[in-house]
Amino acid sequence: MPIPTMNSNDTEVNTPTGKPGMFYGRFFYGWLMLGLISIMAAMNNAFFDKGPSLFLIPVGLSLGLNRATVSLIFSLGRSEGALNGPLVGYLVDRFGARRIMVIGTILSGLGFIIFAFAPNLWVFALAYLGFVSLGATMAFQDSATAMVNMWFSRYRVRAMSIREATGNLGSTILIPLMTLVIAVWDWRVAAMLGAVAYLVFILPLIPFLKESPESMGLLPDGADEDAVEKARSSDGGPRSSEMQRLRRFYDGPEFSVREALRTSSFWYLLNGTMLRQISRVGIDLHYVAILEWKGFDISIAALFFTLRLGMNVPAKLAVGYFGDRLSKPAVLTGGMVLYSLGLVLLLSFDAVWILLVSAIVSGLSEGITPVNWGAIGDYFGRHHYATLRGIINLSYSWALLSVPFAAGWWYDQHESYTVPLIVSLAAAGASAAVYALMRSPKLPDRLTTSTP
Repeated sequence: MPIPTMNSNDTEVNTPTGKPGMFYGRFFYGWLMLGLISIMAAMNNAFFDKGPSLFLIPVGLSLGLNRATVSLIFSLGRSEGALNGPLVGYLVDRFGARRIMVIGTILSGLGFIIFAFAPNLWVFALAYLGFVSLGATMAFQDSATAMVNMWFSRYRVRAMSIREATGNLGSTILIPLMTLVIAVWDWRVAAMLGAVAYLVFILPLIPFLKESPESMGLLPDGADEDAVEKARSSDGGPRSSEMQRLRRFYDGPEFSVREALRTSSFWYLLNGTMLRQISRVGIDLHYVAILEWKGFDISIAALFFTLRLGMNVPAKLAVGYFGDRLSKPAVLTGGMVLYSLGLVLLLSFDAVWILLVSAIVSGLSEGITPVNWGAIGDYFGRHHYATLRGIINLSYSWALLSVPFAAGWWYDQHESYTVPLIVSLAAAGASAAVYALMRSPKLPDRLTTSTP
Protein backbone atom coordinates (compact mmCIF):
# COMPACT_ATOMS: atom_id res chain seq x y z
CA MET A 1 0.00 0.00 0.00
CA PRO A 2 1.50 3.38 -0.94
CA ILE A 3 1.89 6.27 1.44
CA PRO A 4 -1.57 7.80 1.95
CA THR A 5 -2.58 10.52 -0.47
CA MET A 6 -3.42 13.81 1.20
CA ASN A 7 -5.74 16.65 0.27
CA SER A 8 -5.22 18.95 -2.66
CA ASN A 9 -3.36 21.46 -0.52
CA ASP A 10 -0.29 19.20 -0.36
CA THR A 11 1.52 20.88 -3.20
CA GLU A 12 5.06 20.27 -2.00
CA VAL A 13 5.35 16.56 -2.72
CA ASN A 14 8.96 15.38 -2.77
CA THR A 15 10.35 12.02 -3.75
CA PRO A 16 10.19 9.75 -0.72
CA THR A 17 13.44 9.06 1.06
CA GLY A 18 14.94 5.59 1.05
CA LYS A 19 13.16 4.87 4.33
CA PRO A 20 9.99 7.00 4.51
CA GLY A 21 9.75 8.62 7.89
CA MET A 22 13.45 9.45 7.94
CA PHE A 23 14.77 12.92 7.14
CA TYR A 24 18.40 13.96 7.46
CA GLY A 25 19.38 10.54 8.74
CA ARG A 26 17.13 9.57 11.60
CA PHE A 27 15.90 13.09 12.36
CA PHE A 28 12.17 13.53 11.76
CA TYR A 29 11.32 16.91 10.25
CA GLY A 30 8.13 17.03 12.30
CA TRP A 31 10.12 17.79 15.45
CA LEU A 32 11.66 20.84 13.75
CA MET A 33 8.16 21.82 12.67
CA LEU A 34 6.94 21.46 16.24
CA GLY A 35 9.83 23.57 17.51
CA LEU A 36 9.05 26.40 15.09
CA ILE A 37 5.32 26.29 15.87
CA SER A 38 6.10 26.27 19.60
CA ILE A 39 8.25 29.41 19.31
CA MET A 40 5.41 31.14 17.47
CA ALA A 41 2.87 29.90 20.01
CA ALA A 42 4.99 31.27 22.87
CA MET A 43 4.77 34.81 21.52
CA ASN A 44 1.12 34.53 20.53
CA ASN A 45 0.22 33.14 23.96
CA ALA A 46 1.84 36.08 25.74
CA PHE A 47 0.47 38.91 23.63
CA PHE A 48 -2.94 37.61 22.55
CA ASP A 49 -4.05 34.86 24.95
CA LYS A 50 -2.74 36.26 28.24
CA GLY A 51 -1.94 39.88 27.42
CA PRO A 52 -5.51 41.17 27.89
CA SER A 53 -5.24 40.45 31.63
CA LEU A 54 -2.45 43.02 31.78
CA PHE A 55 -4.08 45.46 29.37
CA LEU A 56 -7.52 45.38 31.06
CA ILE A 57 -6.94 48.03 33.75
CA PRO A 58 -4.45 50.44 32.03
CA VAL A 59 -6.40 50.52 28.74
CA GLY A 60 -9.58 51.37 30.64
CA LEU A 61 -7.87 54.18 32.56
CA SER A 62 -6.16 55.55 29.44
CA LEU A 63 -9.27 55.59 27.25
CA GLY A 64 -11.74 56.49 30.01
CA LEU A 65 -13.63 53.18 29.83
CA ASN A 66 -15.16 51.13 32.61
CA ARG A 67 -14.10 47.55 33.23
CA ALA A 68 -17.18 46.03 31.62
CA THR A 69 -16.56 47.87 28.33
CA VAL A 70 -12.91 46.86 28.10
CA SER A 71 -13.85 43.29 29.03
CA LEU A 72 -16.47 43.32 26.29
CA ILE A 73 -13.92 44.20 23.59
CA PHE A 74 -11.44 41.56 24.71
CA SER A 75 -14.27 39.05 25.07
CA LEU A 76 -15.61 39.87 21.62
CA GLY A 77 -12.14 39.18 20.30
CA ARG A 78 -12.05 35.68 21.74
CA SER A 79 -15.67 35.06 20.74
CA GLU A 80 -15.04 36.26 17.19
CA GLY A 81 -12.36 33.62 16.69
CA ALA A 82 -14.70 30.90 17.91
CA LEU A 83 -17.54 32.13 15.68
CA ASN A 84 -15.23 32.01 12.67
CA GLY A 85 -14.01 28.56 13.69
CA PRO A 86 -16.07 26.38 11.33
CA LEU A 87 -15.32 28.57 8.30
CA VAL A 88 -11.61 28.96 9.08
CA GLY A 89 -11.40 25.24 9.87
CA TYR A 90 -12.88 24.42 6.47
CA LEU A 91 -10.42 26.79 4.75
CA VAL A 92 -7.50 25.18 6.60
CA ASP A 93 -8.63 21.68 5.59
CA ARG A 94 -9.25 22.85 2.02
CA PHE A 95 -6.33 25.18 1.24
CA GLY A 96 -3.70 24.32 3.82
CA ALA A 97 -2.69 25.70 7.20
CA ARG A 98 0.39 27.63 6.09
CA ARG A 99 -1.47 30.07 3.85
CA ILE A 100 -3.95 30.85 6.61
CA MET A 101 -1.09 31.36 9.09
CA VAL A 102 0.54 33.97 6.84
CA ILE A 103 -2.69 35.95 6.53
CA GLY A 104 -3.43 35.68 10.26
CA THR A 105 0.05 36.71 11.36
CA ILE A 106 0.05 39.83 9.16
CA LEU A 107 -3.40 40.82 10.43
CA SER A 108 -2.32 40.43 14.07
CA GLY A 109 0.85 42.47 13.62
CA LEU A 110 -0.98 45.32 11.92
CA GLY A 111 -3.69 45.14 14.58
CA PHE A 112 -1.23 45.64 17.43
CA ILE A 113 0.18 48.71 15.67
CA ILE A 114 -3.30 50.24 15.39
CA PHE A 115 -4.07 49.19 18.99
CA ALA A 116 -0.92 50.94 20.23
CA PHE A 117 -2.09 54.27 18.77
CA ALA A 118 -5.80 53.90 19.60
CA PRO A 119 -7.17 57.27 20.85
CA ASN A 120 -10.65 56.04 21.72
CA LEU A 121 -12.97 53.06 22.11
CA TRP A 122 -13.79 52.77 18.41
CA VAL A 123 -10.22 52.52 17.16
CA PHE A 124 -9.42 50.14 20.02
CA ALA A 125 -12.36 47.94 19.00
CA LEU A 126 -11.41 48.06 15.31
CA ALA A 127 -7.79 47.14 16.03
CA TYR A 128 -8.57 44.31 18.37
CA LEU A 129 -11.62 42.83 16.67
CA GLY A 130 -10.85 43.51 13.02
CA PHE A 131 -7.18 42.64 13.10
CA VAL A 132 -5.59 41.20 16.27
CA SER A 133 -8.23 38.65 17.25
CA LEU A 134 -9.18 37.59 13.76
CA GLY A 135 -5.56 37.08 12.76
CA ALA A 136 -4.34 35.36 15.94
CA THR A 137 -7.16 32.84 16.03
CA MET A 138 -6.81 32.11 12.31
CA ALA A 139 -3.08 31.52 12.62
CA PHE A 140 -2.75 29.74 15.95
CA GLN A 141 -6.09 28.48 17.23
CA ASP A 142 -7.00 26.81 13.95
CA SER A 143 -4.03 26.52 11.59
CA ALA A 144 -1.07 25.73 13.84
CA THR A 145 -2.95 23.13 15.88
CA ALA A 146 -4.26 21.46 12.73
CA MET A 147 -0.71 21.28 11.41
CA VAL A 148 0.54 19.57 14.58
CA ASN A 149 -2.36 17.12 14.34
CA MET A 150 -1.37 16.34 10.76
CA TRP A 151 2.28 15.63 11.57
CA PHE A 152 1.75 13.44 14.64
CA SER A 153 -0.52 10.49 15.33
CA ARG A 154 1.06 8.13 17.84
CA TYR A 155 2.59 11.08 19.68
CA ARG A 156 -0.24 13.52 19.01
CA VAL A 157 -0.97 14.48 22.62
CA ARG A 158 2.75 14.65 23.40
CA ALA A 159 3.34 17.02 20.48
CA MET A 160 0.36 19.18 21.38
CA SER A 161 1.54 19.25 24.99
CA ILE A 162 4.96 20.51 23.95
CA ARG A 163 3.32 23.20 21.84
CA GLU A 164 0.97 24.22 24.67
CA ALA A 165 3.69 24.10 27.32
CA THR A 166 6.01 26.22 25.22
CA GLY A 167 3.21 28.72 24.72
CA ASN A 168 2.75 29.04 28.47
CA LEU A 169 6.50 29.20 28.98
CA GLY A 170 6.52 32.14 26.60
CA SER A 171 3.89 33.85 28.73
CA THR A 172 5.80 33.05 31.89
CA ILE A 173 8.85 34.79 30.45
CA LEU A 174 7.15 37.64 28.61
CA ILE A 175 4.34 38.57 31.04
CA PRO A 176 6.81 39.96 33.65
CA LEU A 177 8.55 41.88 30.85
CA MET A 178 5.23 43.27 29.64
CA THR A 179 4.30 44.17 33.22
CA LEU A 180 7.58 46.06 33.60
CA VAL A 181 7.13 47.84 30.27
CA ILE A 182 3.60 48.92 31.20
CA ALA A 183 4.75 50.11 34.65
CA VAL A 184 7.82 52.03 33.40
CA TRP A 185 6.51 53.32 30.06
CA ASP A 186 2.96 52.59 28.95
CA TRP A 187 0.64 49.86 27.70
CA ARG A 188 1.08 51.29 24.20
CA VAL A 189 4.76 50.35 24.20
CA ALA A 190 3.81 46.80 25.21
CA ALA A 191 1.33 46.72 22.30
CA MET A 192 4.09 47.75 19.88
CA LEU A 193 6.18 44.84 21.20
CA GLY A 194 3.27 42.63 20.15
CA ALA A 195 3.48 43.99 16.61
CA VAL A 196 7.21 43.26 16.53
CA ALA A 197 6.61 39.70 17.74
CA TYR A 198 4.20 38.91 14.89
CA LEU A 199 5.79 40.79 12.00
CA VAL A 200 9.51 40.50 12.78
CA PHE A 201 9.80 37.15 14.56
CA ILE A 202 6.82 34.94 13.65
CA LEU A 203 6.21 35.82 10.00
CA PRO A 204 9.71 34.88 8.72
CA LEU A 205 9.43 31.41 10.31
CA ILE A 206 6.26 30.38 8.46
CA PRO A 207 7.98 29.45 5.12
CA PHE A 208 9.83 26.67 6.96
CA LEU A 209 6.54 24.94 7.82
CA LYS A 210 5.21 22.08 5.67
CA GLU A 211 1.59 21.07 5.34
CA SER A 212 1.94 17.36 6.13
CA PRO A 213 4.51 14.56 6.42
CA GLU A 214 3.12 13.00 3.25
CA SER A 215 4.04 16.16 1.33
CA MET A 216 7.69 15.26 2.07
CA GLY A 217 7.39 11.53 1.50
CA LEU A 218 7.12 10.79 5.21
CA LEU A 219 4.64 9.25 7.63
CA PRO A 220 3.36 10.85 10.85
CA ASP A 221 5.76 10.65 13.82
CA GLY A 222 8.57 9.53 11.49
CA ALA A 223 7.08 6.03 11.41
CA ASP A 224 8.91 3.34 9.43
CA GLU A 225 6.85 2.52 6.35
CA ASP A 226 8.11 -1.07 6.25
CA ALA A 227 6.85 -1.71 9.79
CA VAL A 228 3.51 -0.08 9.02
CA GLU A 229 3.10 -2.14 5.84
CA LYS A 230 3.92 -5.32 7.74
CA ALA A 231 1.29 -4.47 10.36
CA ARG A 232 -1.26 -3.76 7.64
CA SER A 233 -0.63 -7.04 5.86
CA SER A 234 -0.91 -9.21 8.97
CA ASP A 235 -4.66 -9.63 8.65
CA GLY A 236 -4.88 -13.14 10.01
CA GLY A 237 -3.65 -14.73 13.21
CA PRO A 238 -2.44 -13.10 16.39
CA ARG A 239 -0.74 -9.72 16.20
CA SER A 240 1.92 -8.40 18.53
CA SER A 241 1.05 -5.42 20.68
CA GLU A 242 3.42 -3.30 18.58
CA MET A 243 1.61 -4.29 15.37
CA GLN A 244 -1.72 -3.43 16.97
CA ARG A 245 -0.39 -0.01 17.92
CA LEU A 246 0.89 0.58 14.39
CA ARG A 247 -2.49 -0.37 12.92
CA ARG A 248 -4.24 1.91 15.40
CA PHE A 249 -2.10 4.98 14.71
CA TYR A 250 -1.26 4.69 11.02
CA ASP A 251 -4.18 2.76 9.58
CA GLY A 252 -6.89 4.17 11.84
CA PRO A 253 -10.40 5.26 10.85
CA GLU A 254 -11.09 8.61 9.23
CA PHE A 255 -14.55 9.89 10.10
CA SER A 256 -16.28 12.34 7.81
CA VAL A 257 -17.60 15.48 9.48
CA ARG A 258 -21.16 14.17 9.24
CA GLU A 259 -20.18 10.80 10.74
CA ALA A 260 -18.38 12.48 13.63
CA LEU A 261 -21.40 14.66 14.36
CA ARG A 262 -23.57 11.55 14.64
CA THR A 263 -21.53 10.11 17.52
CA SER A 264 -22.30 10.74 21.18
CA SER A 265 -18.54 11.00 21.79
CA PHE A 266 -18.33 14.22 19.79
CA TRP A 267 -21.19 15.81 21.72
CA TYR A 268 -19.79 14.84 25.11
CA LEU A 269 -16.46 16.33 24.03
CA LEU A 270 -18.18 19.47 22.73
CA ASN A 271 -20.26 20.02 25.88
CA GLY A 272 -17.40 19.23 28.23
CA THR A 273 -15.21 21.72 26.38
CA MET A 274 -17.95 24.36 26.34
CA LEU A 275 -18.46 24.09 30.11
CA ARG A 276 -14.70 24.12 30.64
CA GLN A 277 -14.42 27.37 28.72
CA ILE A 278 -17.32 28.90 30.64
CA SER A 279 -15.47 28.08 33.86
CA ARG A 280 -12.18 29.65 32.83
CA VAL A 281 -12.60 32.54 30.36
CA GLY A 282 -13.88 35.02 32.91
CA ILE A 283 -11.24 34.05 35.45
CA ASP A 284 -8.43 34.22 32.88
CA LEU A 285 -9.28 37.78 31.86
CA HIS A 286 -10.04 39.08 35.37
CA TYR A 287 -7.45 37.14 37.35
CA VAL A 288 -5.18 40.14 38.04
CA ALA A 289 -8.25 42.26 38.78
CA ILE A 290 -9.61 39.60 41.18
CA LEU A 291 -6.40 39.70 43.18
CA GLU A 292 -6.50 43.49 43.18
CA TRP A 293 -10.05 43.19 44.59
CA LYS A 294 -8.59 40.99 47.32
CA GLY A 295 -6.17 43.79 48.26
CA PHE A 296 -3.02 43.04 46.28
CA ASP A 297 -0.99 45.56 44.29
CA ILE A 298 -1.32 45.08 40.53
CA SER A 299 2.38 44.23 40.16
CA ILE A 300 2.13 41.55 42.87
CA ALA A 301 -1.07 40.24 41.27
CA ALA A 302 0.79 39.97 37.96
CA LEU A 303 3.41 37.81 39.70
CA PHE A 304 0.66 35.46 40.92
CA PHE A 305 -0.64 35.39 37.35
CA THR A 306 2.86 34.53 36.11
CA LEU A 307 3.12 31.69 38.64
CA ARG A 308 -0.25 30.34 37.50
CA LEU A 309 0.93 30.40 33.89
CA GLY A 310 4.27 28.90 34.81
CA MET A 311 2.66 25.86 36.36
CA ASN A 312 1.06 25.12 32.99
CA VAL A 313 4.48 24.18 31.61
CA PRO A 314 5.39 21.14 33.77
CA ALA A 315 1.73 20.08 33.87
CA LYS A 316 1.38 20.00 30.09
CA LEU A 317 4.72 18.26 29.61
CA ALA A 318 3.81 15.59 32.17
CA VAL A 319 0.34 15.07 30.74
CA GLY A 320 1.83 15.03 27.26
CA TYR A 321 4.22 12.22 28.17
CA PHE A 322 1.46 10.00 29.56
CA GLY A 323 -1.54 11.42 27.68
CA ASP A 324 -1.22 9.18 24.62
CA ARG A 325 -1.45 6.12 26.89
CA LEU A 326 -4.06 7.14 29.46
CA SER A 327 -7.84 7.32 29.24
CA LYS A 328 -8.75 10.74 27.89
CA PRO A 329 -12.04 10.98 29.84
CA ALA A 330 -10.15 10.19 33.07
CA VAL A 331 -7.47 12.82 32.40
CA LEU A 332 -10.01 15.49 31.46
CA THR A 333 -12.23 14.74 34.46
CA GLY A 334 -9.30 14.80 36.87
CA GLY A 335 -8.07 18.11 35.47
CA MET A 336 -11.43 19.78 35.97
CA VAL A 337 -11.70 18.48 39.54
CA LEU A 338 -8.26 20.01 40.22
CA TYR A 339 -9.34 23.29 38.63
CA SER A 340 -12.45 23.33 40.81
CA LEU A 341 -10.27 23.00 43.90
CA GLY A 342 -8.23 26.00 42.77
CA LEU A 343 -11.41 28.05 42.37
CA VAL A 344 -12.64 27.09 45.84
CA LEU A 345 -9.37 28.34 47.34
CA LEU A 346 -9.47 31.55 45.30
CA LEU A 347 -13.06 32.22 46.30
CA SER A 348 -12.87 31.37 49.98
CA PHE A 349 -9.53 32.72 51.23
CA ASP A 350 -7.39 35.88 51.20
CA ALA A 351 -4.22 34.51 52.83
CA VAL A 352 -1.15 34.81 50.60
CA TRP A 353 -0.02 31.20 50.97
CA ILE A 354 -3.48 29.81 50.16
CA LEU A 355 -3.73 32.01 47.07
CA LEU A 356 -0.30 30.74 46.06
CA VAL A 357 -1.61 27.20 46.37
CA SER A 358 -4.67 28.21 44.34
CA ALA A 359 -2.46 29.63 41.58
CA ILE A 360 -0.35 26.47 41.50
CA VAL A 361 -3.34 24.12 41.48
CA SER A 362 -5.19 26.13 38.82
CA GLY A 363 -2.07 26.26 36.69
CA LEU A 364 -1.49 22.52 36.96
CA SER A 365 -5.08 21.82 35.93
CA GLU A 366 -4.43 23.43 32.54
CA GLY A 367 -2.26 20.44 31.69
CA ILE A 368 -5.35 18.77 30.24
CA THR A 369 -5.68 21.23 27.33
CA PRO A 370 -3.63 19.15 24.84
CA VAL A 371 -5.70 16.05 25.73
CA ASN A 372 -8.89 18.02 25.07
CA TRP A 373 -7.81 18.92 21.54
CA GLY A 374 -5.87 15.75 20.87
CA ALA A 375 -9.03 13.72 21.47
CA ILE A 376 -10.50 15.08 18.23
CA GLY A 377 -7.70 13.57 16.17
CA ASP A 378 -7.57 10.35 18.17
CA TYR A 379 -11.31 9.77 17.92
CA PHE A 380 -12.09 11.03 14.41
CA GLY A 381 -8.86 11.09 12.39
CA ARG A 382 -6.61 13.69 10.80
CA HIS A 383 -8.29 14.91 7.64
CA HIS A 384 -11.22 16.86 9.10
CA TYR A 385 -9.59 17.95 12.35
CA ALA A 386 -9.74 21.71 11.76
CA THR A 387 -13.41 21.62 10.75
CA LEU A 388 -14.42 19.56 13.80
CA ARG A 389 -12.39 21.77 16.12
CA GLY A 390 -14.02 24.80 14.54
CA ILE A 391 -17.46 23.42 15.35
CA ILE A 392 -16.43 22.89 18.98
CA ASN A 393 -15.02 26.43 19.08
CA LEU A 394 -18.34 27.74 17.79
CA SER A 395 -20.21 26.01 20.61
CA TYR A 396 -18.61 28.18 23.28
CA SER A 397 -18.28 31.41 21.28
CA TRP A 398 -21.13 32.95 23.26
CA ALA A 399 -19.32 32.20 26.52
CA LEU A 400 -16.13 33.91 25.37
CA LEU A 401 -18.20 37.03 24.86
CA SER A 402 -20.71 37.00 27.69
CA VAL A 403 -18.86 35.49 30.66
CA PRO A 404 -15.93 37.96 30.91
CA PHE A 405 -18.28 40.87 30.16
CA ALA A 406 -20.70 39.68 32.84
CA ALA A 407 -17.85 39.39 35.34
CA GLY A 408 -16.78 42.97 34.58
CA TRP A 409 -20.36 44.23 34.72
CA TRP A 410 -20.96 42.53 38.05
CA TYR A 411 -17.82 44.12 39.49
CA ASP A 412 -18.81 47.56 38.19
CA GLN A 413 -22.22 47.20 39.85
CA HIS A 414 -21.25 45.47 43.12
CA GLU A 415 -17.45 45.88 43.43
CA SER A 416 -17.23 42.13 44.00
CA TYR A 417 -16.11 39.05 42.08
CA THR A 418 -17.87 36.56 44.36
CA VAL A 419 -20.74 35.66 42.03
CA PRO A 420 -18.52 35.31 38.91
CA LEU A 421 -16.28 32.92 40.87
CA ILE A 422 -19.27 30.84 41.98
CA VAL A 423 -20.55 30.60 38.38
CA SER A 424 -17.11 29.48 37.21
CA LEU A 425 -16.97 26.85 39.94
CA ALA A 426 -20.39 25.44 38.99
CA ALA A 427 -19.39 25.23 35.31
CA ALA A 428 -16.13 23.49 36.21
CA GLY A 429 -17.98 20.82 38.19
CA ALA A 430 -20.44 20.27 35.35
CA SER A 431 -17.57 19.97 32.86
CA ALA A 432 -15.92 17.27 34.97
CA ALA A 433 -19.20 15.30 35.04
CA VAL A 434 -19.65 15.49 31.26
CA TYR A 435 -16.07 14.46 30.53
CA ALA A 436 -16.52 11.47 32.83
CA LEU A 437 -19.33 10.19 30.58
CA MET A 438 -17.30 10.43 27.35
CA ARG A 439 -16.18 7.25 25.55
CA SER A 440 -14.42 6.42 22.28
CA PRO A 441 -16.83 6.57 19.33
CA LYS A 442 -18.20 3.53 17.56
CA LEU A 443 -17.07 3.18 13.97
CA PRO A 444 -19.61 4.13 11.29
CA ASP A 445 -21.05 1.27 9.26
CA ARG A 446 -18.89 1.85 6.20
CA LEU A 447 -15.71 1.49 8.29
CA THR A 448 -17.02 -1.49 10.24
CA THR A 449 -17.72 -3.46 7.09
CA SER A 450 -14.34 -2.62 5.55
CA THR A 451 -12.21 -3.13 8.65
CA PRO A 452 -10.72 -6.65 9.00
